[in-house]
Amino acid sequence: MNMAQLQQQIETGFWRLRFSPELEQRYRRVRNEGIRVRARLVSASALLLFLIYAMLDSTMLPASIAEDTVRVRLLVTCPVIAVVWWLSYTRIPPAMFARLYIGAYLVGGLSVVIIIALARIQQHPLPYEGILLMLMFGYFVMGIPFRSVSLVSLLVLVAYLSVEYATGMTGQQLLVNGFFIATANVIGMVGSWLSEHRQRAHFLDRQMLELSRRQAELESQRKTRLITVASHDLRQPLNVISLILEHLDGDGLPPKPASLVTKLKASVGHFNGLLASVLDISRIQEGMVTPEKRTLDLRPTLEQIRETCGEQARHLGVILNLSPAAEAMAVVADPQLLYRILQNLVVNALEHSGAERIDLTTRREAGQVRIEVRDNGRGMDPAGESHAFDPFYRHHAGNAPHPGLGLGLAIVRELSLLMNGHCGVRSVAGQGSCFWIRLPAASTPRVAALPDSTALATEEGSHPFVVVEDHDEARHWVCETLRHWGYATRGFATAEDALVATRESTGAILVTDLHLPGMSGRTLLSRLSERGTAVGGILMTADTALPQGYDAEHHLWVLHKPLLPMRLRAAISQLTRYRPEAVRSVPATAPE
Repeated sequence: MNMAQLQQQIETGFWRLRFSPELEQRYRRVRNEGIRVRARLVSASALLLFLIYAMLDSTMLPASIAEDTVRVRLLVTCPVIAVVWWLSYTRIPPAMFARLYIGAYLVGGLSVVIIIALARIQQHPLPYEGILLMLMFGYFVMGIPFRSVSLVSLLVLVAYLSVEYATGMTGQQLLVNGFFIATANVIGMVGSWLSEHRQRAHFLDRQMLELSRRQAELESQRKTRLITVASHDLRQPLNVISLILEHLDGDGLPPKPASLVTKLKASVGHFNGLLASVLDISRIQEGMVTPEKRTLDLRPTLEQIRETCGEQARHLGVILNLSPAAEAMAVVADPQLLYRILQNLVVNALEHSGAERIDLTTRREAGQVRIEVRDNGRGMDPAGESHAFDPFYRHHAGNAPHPGLGLGLAIVRELSLLMNGHCGVRSVAGQGSCFWIRLPAASTPRVAALPDSTALATEEGSHPFVVVEDHDEARHWVCETLRHWGYATRGFATAEDALVATRESTGAILVTDLHLPGMSGRTLLSRLSERGTAVGGILMTADTALPQGYDAEHHLWVLHKPLLPMRLRAAISQLTRYRPEAVRSVPATAPE
């Protein structure tokens, strides 16, 4: 069943209370299951009513009549109703239960006719209102389909008139009684038809909603696959280009080629930022980002931000300052998402504020921790301040908007909300801006002691590097870039080759693709760490579903492709500070 068939059914109409064969079969399954649920309350109510009527018969009717009517109610009608109530809780097929339910209505109606007949035989003037009550009960309470309830009610009506005729009712009285009961029956039929028509209309609406939901889920899955494929297939060539450009030594080139290399680096970096923003906001909107919140000490995260963005700040001549907190600050947050939020805020200040100084500060506010990124740049006007976190909004400085898509701050807001936080900005044109986020505060965690001076490496270049990447060009240029920076480097296409070739090595830094054929990069790092070959690692991935950032406990960086040279150098600088005894191995079962 597709949307076009449902639309055609709606346009065709269903005044005959029939759908197309496929849709009719589906409707009856739903209807019959609904009848089973409804019957539980209806049968319990009917059983109570017939028991009350039995008590009334015994007190209000002559003993000779009451004996027979009570026997009919207690030995015929009530047991049938009780059986229906019991069957409604069993696993009897819904279609069979619906037929038994209709049969119970017929038994109830005929039992009333029998009671009237017993009274007529003994010349007792019992009114026919019991028939009217049964008709109304069947049409408006029991929820029986229109055709079935109309047929059964007609049988009960004919049985009643036959009894009245057989017991000697005059023709005129029979005509009057028949007219009132037939009128009530017609009213009931109209009400039943309207009720079923409404139910069928609601069924079509539900089917369309369900079909729309499924189509939306399929579309979401297609978008997820597209995002994943785009993330990998677009980032991989960008990664190679970025590494090739880094390998080119602009200082040794003539002025014009050196200028071209610089411009190419800037263009590739800009395009990478645009791609990362588009893919990240798409992942957030598709619900592909789920925070893993825990109690987190802010100081290591802020130190990582200062270290990662420090080289860019120095290149731009900006002072990036981390103000010391009076006490350790702890929040409940996902460390990787928090890192991304702060990174976006700092990069936004570096690239768009024109500031000479950027300060990162923290303070407590009524059960929350407020983190501020404050700059002394050009600031924003009130319009820019109110729209800063809107997707695709770019503040105009003078006559030209800032470069980019305007998604970095939108990502900050979305990630903050995912962690039950808030974000905002205060800005004064010409004086600078203060972007802030507030997150739930946590009790201050115990801070592990930093390794002492004996654990520090005396020379960054003393660590050899092991590069594992199945993409030949990417592996080649990662190795060349590291050698260009002065590191001894060996490259391997598979994890198995790296395990065999480095069996006797120690103290190495592993740089590996996360998704390797046969063995994941994380598993490889775990095995190399366990035997002492690796003392830290960098996992490279084009899948931004795994947040970028540093895991201090396992001495591990996750970097997104394409690798930004300054970020890669910052990660290497942090990893090469500690000797092997200061490092814990990575669990092989850690999620990827």
